[in-house]
Amino acid sequence: MAKRIMIIDDDDRILRIFELLIKSFGYSPVPINDPGVGLRMLSEDPPALVLLDIVMPSMSGLEFLAERRKIPGALEIPVVICSAWRLTEEELAIYRDEIAGFVTKPIEPAQLREILKGYLGV
Repeated sequence: MAKRIMIIDDDDRILRIFELLIKSFGYSPVPINDPGVGLRMLSEDPPALVLLDIVMPSMSGLEFLAERRKIPGALEIPVVICSAWRLTEEELAIYRDEIAGFVTKPIEPAQLREILKGYLGV
């Protein structure tokens, strides 16, 4: 069974592109445009990895990370921030132990593949 990757982004076009790429890499994408739904899924049906946008209208990626702390076992799931928004060193420092990686959009398909392989293998 393919490892599941949760993609949390409010932009449906980005979700669709990531979904197609992740599927082509041999993983099972789980596109979500509402971070609240993503939080529920972390406890109900956890993925192998989360790709997380930062700037979203209903809940920011940083708010998602803060809420994630409350979910038993959720900190074991690697989170890679994938956002056009650049975090300052101070912002990153708060979440350094919780973020597996940070990439800036737009991301090249080969870079995304290497990130996924680095954390999940295959």
